[in-house]
Amino acid sequence: MNAIDPTLFNSLLASLRALPGSEQMLLEQVVRELSARLASESGQAEVRPPAERVALSPWQERRAKELMSSQMDKGLSIARIASECSLSRSHFSRAFKKNTGLSPRDWFLQMRLDRARGLLGESALTISQISLDCGFADQSHFTRVFSRVVGVTPFNWRRFRAQALVCGAESV
Repeated sequence: MNAIDPTLFNSLLASLRALPGSEQMLLEQVVRELSARLASESGQAEVRPPAERVALSPWQERRAKELMSSQMDKGLSIARIASECSLSRSHFSRAFKKNTGLSPRDWFLQMRLDRARGLLGESALTISQISLDCGFADQSHFTRVFSRVVGVTPFNWRRFRAQALVCGAESV
């Protein structure tokens, strides 16, 4: 019998990992068992896949962040982002957290709040408009989330920032 080609085996496993969760696990197990049987029949050592890569590649991280940035004011599922990166949802979430230190959900929320702070400090938009522009359902939801994460309401954050700028300008 011919030698088992590890490149072919690893390529097949990579293709299987793009399948939905339950199908992926089942087919991956079939490939592993097939590899073990072929190896034992040919007298070779079993071909093992390389250690699972946990981090995102640079293009995957860039694509995920671009998607989240461009869809800030719309709904965006983790499954869709994972699919765009050719990964399962769970693998994408683990790898994204390894790369950024935050889950995709937390990173997306932080990005939305950073944009909101920028708009609160630099624009005359209403808090209601800022909440919609940053993807929150309404002003009430935005205020609850902003207050929980930042520690003050958007209105007070804007007021304190304006006072700090005036005080800073007077001391110059």
